[in-house]
Amino acid sequence: MLSAIDGLAFAGESRSIGGRVAIADLARLGDALTTTDGSLECRVDGECDGDGKLWLNLGVSGQLDLRCQRCLATLVFPLDVESRLLLVPSGQPWPDEELTEDGFDAIPAEKEMELLPLIEEEVLLALPIAPRHEACEAPVPVAEELESSPFAVLAQLKKGV
Repeated sequence: MLSAIDGLAFAGESRSIGGRVAIADLARLGDALTTTDGSLECRVDGECDGDGKLWLNLGVSGQLDLRCQRCLATLVFPLDVESRLLLVPSGQPWPDEELTEDGFDAIPAEKEMELLPLIEEEVLLALPIAPRHEACEAPVPVAEELESSPFAVLAQLKKGV
């Protein structure tokens, strides 16, 4: 399990941490998944660049079982996330280039940064909006379901008119 870090010290000392995170621990993913079994491989590397900026490089890989939005069956989604996060110390101005450059995101640096919510956020951002198989069909309702449908009642009323 990945623990909390002191973001500024972690990046300033170019430390690294890695491990496995249980998919079941990523609660915000639950609605998109068909199962929460398994785990994801994660790593966080701290970095201090030549300009004195502090960075976290986050990597998450593994496999998620998403629900296809067309056929509602399981869709195996290979996950390979690489994120670069600029740490902005408290009281420092937010970098203007963060608003225009897509190569990184800026996050506030904290004395105690929980890694699990950070990992979960990056995984959520990597998911497709509407996951679908390349070729599948919507499920066909069973005849009994059609007869008990409120629209079937309307159809019967229409026949009676």
